Amino acid sequence: MTSRTAIVDYVPYLVGAIGAGILVFGASLFGILTRPEGLLAVLWPANALLLAAFVRVPSMNTPIGWLAAFGGFMLADILTGSDVSKAAWLTVANMSGVAVGLALISKLDPEDRNLRRPSGVLYLCLTSAAAATGSGLMGIAVALIVFHSDPVMAFVFWSSTEFANYVIILPFAMTVSRLPDFLSAWQRLAGRIRQDWKVLLGGMPALSLAFSLVMVSFVGGPGAIVFPVPALLWCALSYRLSVVSVLITLLSLWLMIVLELDLLANLPEGADPYYGVISTRLGIAMLALGPLTVASIDRARSALVERLDHAANHDYLTGLLTRGAFMPLGQEMVDRIAAQKGRLTVMVMDFDLFKEINDSHGHATGDRILIEVARVIQRNLRGTDLFARLGGEEFAILVPDIAKVDAQGLAQRIRKAVEQASIVAANDVPIHTTVSIGLLYRQPDQPIRIDTLLNEADRAMYEAKENGRNRVVAR
Repeated sequence: MTSRTAIVDYVPYLVGAIGAGILVFGASLFGILTRPEGLLAVLWPANALLLAAFVRVPSMNTPIGWLAAFGGFMLADILTGSDVSKAAWLTVANMSGVAVGLALISKLDPEDRNLRRPSGVLYLCLTSAAAATGSGLMGIAVALIVFHSDPVMAFVFWSSTEFANYVIILPFAMTVSRLPDFLSAWQRLAGRIRQDWKVLLGGMPALSLAFSLVMVSFVGGPGAIVFPVPALLWCALSYRLSVVSVLITLLSLWLMIVLELDLLANLPEGADPYYGVISTRLGIAMLALGPLTVASIDRARSALVERLDHAANHDYLTGLLTRGAFMPLGQEMVDRIAAQKGRLTVMVMDFDLFKEINDSHGHATGDRILIEVARVIQRNLRGTDLFARLGGEEFAILVPDIAKVDAQGLAQRIRKAVEQASIVAANDVPIHTTVSIGLLYRQPDQPIRIDTLLNEADRAMYEAKENGRNRVVAR
């Protein structure tokens, strides 16, 4: 039984290693197929993808995972004509950069690794430069031993190319959604399109980017590299960072193929292609950094606005809606139900003898009770129900589209759940509390104010307190 358990424990690492090997093999074949004669690949995604995989999937970052990745590099090179010695040196150079990049990126805060802060773009850029330098240094050995070429040019060409590859691929690899999240996002988008075709207008920035690529191919020339910049900036301000990183990767691949192959085709006979290729690849990498930074800044700004909006509309202690946020949302619900001639239940509840708990056990214990009871109540509600802390120990709930008998049953379940909840005080004494609930059931057929409904439910709640507390009074 113990040996079987041990084998099961190793399964994720074996799967991770297989995944690393397949990832590297496929990405390497892609890179080799984009390799002009006598030069490094136009785009080599294998190293950046492997680095991101080691960070995002810990089961891949194991000794057996590194061995599988080594095998993936070797197999791709050997199958495309390299001998074992050459494939081994190229693989060591590739994995040297990955090792340097992994050592640095692992030390970054997750917020920076995932580009949730603008500083993350700078850190990923520096990580890319360090990883590229690591590969470039090994490239010197490859140049001397395998190709018998100039080591200085080999270092400059190899490191600049690897820098461009990392800058273009790594942001995409670190921010792209996992497959279940990706499919879920597409399903939500399809649902929104079915509800309103105007959602399709959100694709205009991407269409403008595609048009700019047509202009690159049609016009050409040294200035063509900047044609997509306005469209990229529009995309950076319109889409999520993960989408922007995908667009940047696809755009960069297209530019590298079109501009670099055009450069090589028009190169005078006998001219050295290296400097032109280096300039083109670094230029495309620099082009990618601008929109990526804009997208990261916009993401950070949006996150800040969301946090401020949440803080303004939600109670700091329980996380429930505040009275100020509850009233307009509640009025919208009431108006909608009145227009549809639907059903609405209003509950107002107040803790029984809560002041005595604060006086006996302290306000910190009282706060813990508020938090725990709010959670207990929330677990009994649906996503369509509105739940708010009106102030102090008073709460309100709006429950749409529920029968009267079901509404009374819900109120009783909430009352019993609160009664059974227990909080341990500082002196390890369990504390129990109860709530009195006023319930109002209505089928409004004309507009009515939410504060009128709350006042009527509030009177029912006070009636429950006068009748002995820990009970529900319905009207």
